[in-house]
Amino acid sequence: MANVQLANDQLEIKLSLLDQMLAFRGSFTIPLSHIINAYVSNFEDLELQFRLSGINVGLGRQAGIFGGPDGIVFCDLRGASDCLVIETRAEQFPRIAVTLDQGADANALAHEIMRRIPDSGPVE
Repeated sequence: MANVQLANDQLEIKLSLLDQMLAFRGSFTIPLSHIINAYVSNFEDLELQFRLSGINVGLGRQAGIFGGPDGIVFCDLRGASDCLVIETRAEQFPRIAVTLDQGADANALAHEIMRRIPDSGPVE
């Protein structure tokens, strides 16, 4: 599971030590200006098709780098519960999907991230 915090103009995603070992990846610090979207998704909607590195133990556990129809996604997922998905630009991973620590509200966090990312101007 991941601990996700907003700090100043950055999003910090901290993985547990076990998750870091399983995913072959440490934690993330992403400038809010590099985030283009944040939302809640269920596991099936991620459409993970193949594992590039890390571990996949079916619906119980996915940690690492996966590929799907929308490209590369870093995952740290546990169970079939909803996860927080962060879409980025100019970052190593275009999408990051994490199951939040117990008690954290993924929907509220996604809304707060969207509220804090810099406005890119009018949408036509």
